Amino acid sequence: MNTPSAQRHDERAAPSGGGLATRVLGAAGTGAALTCLSLGLVDSANRYDSRTCANAPDFCMTVWPAVSLPVAFAIALVGLVVAYRLLGIRPRLAVIPPTLLLAPFPLDAAESVAGLWPATVAGAVWAAALALTVWRPYRILGLSAAAALLLGSFVVVYR
Repeated sequence: MNTPSAQRHDERAAPSGGGLATRVLGAAGTGAALTCLSLGLVDSANRYDSRTCANAPDFCMTVWPAVSLPVAFAIALVGLVVAYRLLGIRPRLAVIPPTLLLAPFPLDAAESVAGLWPATVAGAVWAAALALTVWRPYRILGLSAAAALLLGSFVVVYR
């Protein structure tokens, strides 16, 4: 006699043992590294632009600030795809788009208030919270943490 399972056959169970902690910490480390790299790249391009245009008498803008945003986005996309594949976080199509598209809000709020290192921590928390949503028992926890971080960043940015 087959007993009905509370879990659907197409849904992955949470990894047992230290697997979940390793995967979430790996996602947090990936988020922190990509945040630090992306913010550093954009900041470096803006500093280069201000140095180059410091003595210009009229409007001056180099191409680097405009190019740095798509380059940072592409680096983050490739980094997340590779890291989540190595960590076994699936489905990547459900995790990576919200991680990339909504991350600028908490990162901008943290950087505008406290600087680069708190923004790096916010990137780590953001990536870890969204990685938790992959497993059913932790989905509400991950969504709640991401929603609280996003709501808090809206309050900071738009106050």
